[in-house]
Amino acid sequence: MKKVISLMLAATMMFGICACGDSSTTTGTKETTNTTATTVTTGTSATTGTTATTGTTGTTGTTGTTGTTANPLIAPDSEGFNEEDIVLQFAAVSDIHTPTNPNRVKNALNQLKEAALLYTDKGLDAVVVAGDLTDSYGSSTATDDANLATKKAEITGLKGVYESVFGEVPTVPMVYALGNHDHDFQRTPGIPGNLEVFLNTMGNREVHTKYDVACSDAAHGSRHAVIGNYHFLFLEPITYSCEGADDTGAKYFDETKAWLDAELKAITEANPNQYVFVVTHPMLYGTVYGSDLLTSGIYWYTKDLDAVLDKYPQVVTFGGHLHFPLNDERSIMQTEFTSLGCGSVQYMAIENGGYDNMASATTMNDKNQVSSGYLVQVDGDGNVRFVRMDFQNGTTIKEPFVIETPKADGSHLEKYSKNRADKNAAPELSKDAITITDNSDDNAADNLDVAVKFLAGTDDDLIHHYLLEVKEKGEVVESHKILTDYYRHGKVSDMKAEYDVRMTYGFSRGVSYDICLIAYDYWGAASDTVVKKYAPVLDTSNVTLPEAFVDIDFNGAAATDTKGAATVTLKGNATVAEGSYTFAGTTKTLTGINIKGNGYGEVTFSGKVADLFKKEYSVEILYVNRSKAGKQDIFSGYNAKGFGIYEENGAPAFTNKFSKEFKTVVARNATSANELVHVIATYYSSGALFAIYVNGERTVLKSSGYTQTENNKFAIGANYGEGTVGASAQDLSVVDLKVYSSKFSQAQALVRYQNLVKEYKGS
Repeated sequence: MKKVISLMLAATMMFGICACGDSSTTTGTKETTNTTATTVTTGTSATTGTTATTGTTGTTGTTGTTGTTANPLIAPDSEGFNEEDIVLQFAAVSDIHTPTNPNRVKNALNQLKEAALLYTDKGLDAVVVAGDLTDSYGSSTATDDANLATKKAEITGLKGVYESVFGEVPTVPMVYALGNHDHDFQRTPGIPGNLEVFLNTMGNREVHTKYDVACSDAAHGSRHAVIGNYHFLFLEPITYSCEGADDTGAKYFDETKAWLDAELKAITEANPNQYVFVVTHPMLYGTVYGSDLLTSGIYWYTKDLDAVLDKYPQVVTFGGHLHFPLNDERSIMQTEFTSLGCGSVQYMAIENGGYDNMASATTMNDKNQVSSGYLVQVDGDGNVRFVRMDFQNGTTIKEPFVIETPKADGSHLEKYSKNRADKNAAPELSKDAITITDNSDDNAADNLDVAVKFLAGTDDDLIHHYLLEVKEKGEVVESHKILTDYYRHGKVSDMKAEYDVRMTYGFSRGVSYDICLIAYDYWGAASDTVVKKYAPVLDTSNVTLPEAFVDIDFNGAAATDTKGAATVTLKGNATVAEGSYTFAGTTKTLTGINIKGNGYGEVTFSGKVADLFKKEYSVEILYVNRSKAGKQDIFSGYNAKGFGIYEENGAPAFTNKFSKEFKTVVARNATSANELVHVIATYYSSGALFAIYVNGERTVLKSSGYTQTENNKFAIGANYGEGTVGASAQDLSVVDLKVYSSKFSQAQALVRYQNLVKEYKGS
């Protein structure tokens, strides 16, 4: 049963244990009992000033023995923790970035204040912050007075927010380590002693430093505070900037590491069965979720403290910097000591997992809808409970973490070790989880508008993300990694029940696809793959083929357009002659243009082709390319901002200059170096279709904008530009070349190929 009016905590005076200062330093004074709680407003704003007695009724629900509705700020009962005997309560938060949105900070502080008062009359003993109190104070190397004044304004803003919750002379001190947004010894060498700047600007030093002991080392960003008989050590690294290939992470002064070691040694020798809280902004490498993240230019972790911390199993570290979600159970990890990630009050981030619909590689579109931190409680037996707080929704997150009093045999470090993943059960998906919908306006439409829906799976905790793949003939042609919304909900049961994915691949009719779905939990365990077959029907009945605009005939020693819309001029080592060609398993003698070395066939259209190719067109070629190395142009003019058909390492490709950029679609397989291949490249803006058909099989990419062909010259076996011609194909023969002023649908392209095969075999 939750405490409504707690027993008054006995006022105790203690002497700080300090390896480098006066051991007689008095720390901690009894605070006035506070029995009011501030009304919580979730989201990005919070009201202040409204109070409610924490007796039989609370501000967000009924509490105490007579209530019937649970206050959402009250955590579930926790085995191994005595909430009737709480001797210490403090907030542990990070990355509050006050200037970004002060109301979010205010909202979080209000909720922490109220939640603590639901357990004891005294409420919070302190607010502990693991860095990044401000946004840009530590980012500037300028040291002029005007610049410093501007930066100090951010601290003043924090001061105003804090005092709006805890009073002009705060009843609860804020104790903190500085983060990379606050200070960087290496990056801002002209701003020394930044911890002192924060302390002085925040004001009320008699409040905010009343728990500090004499051995604090502000010059190196270190503090030692004793709160409710428990020791807190605060550390600041030298810098967070990467240097070359060094992967050891953020560095600390040698003086800081020596200070830390000496303090921990003195504290743990005097109190071997009591936890010591170590607060520093970067994560300890190889501990909590995200602590191995390394991105270009900045460290998110440190390895520099391992040699010290590994010696002290009583240590509990709080880190920030990453903004990772607390809903993930990896937010606590026990190695040689205990580590916790504090999330972020301001906004959330995630690993660079290649997920769909992200604002950036590591932030979601709804990142500003996540705000979290801890209410940390210590009971009279030395057990510690970490209540995960969802400030956005005004509730707690899942079950609290609870660690037992330190044991000499280290058994207190087993509960949240990495080995707990061995007991993890993989997610499960329903066999009929996937539903496929074709939203095309016309059943004969080439550009299929396909949506895939799937039901959420089940897990022994929660599903972290899904992998949705489309396979054609066993090859993955489209892939989606879908991050679940687990970070938005304190209860797993409130997560989305269904997901809707709009597909971007150009599905072809007459082809069978496998839609494959796998669910992953945060330990990386994968469900069985669920497969849904999708085979859109291709109707080739009643197909009418378009008339060619240009039809180049190879006869004798010349190449002529039988339609009279273009002329062909042989250049360099380009000849027209008979040869033996194999197509669809049949060999026969045909006349074609042969390109070797520096030769090419110059095709000049009789009029301006910009309008012709603006809305829709198609090019049909029957050729054999015997040289497969690198890039070999077949029929191109893209250097004149036009289009081009070429081969890339043997695979046919179609490129086109659109209004903003080139788009390219490449066939999946290389063609034969000995047999003719039939290729149709087509574009039409009305269907947003940009496709290449190789022997009747389609590879498609959605187009964008209008084509921009500005030259009326193209080249067979080369790339024609504005007055220049690129390198020629090395060994190419073309036996048929047609240009159409209309599109080719999938059905038309297949019928054209089938007819051509019949003609070739029958004559």
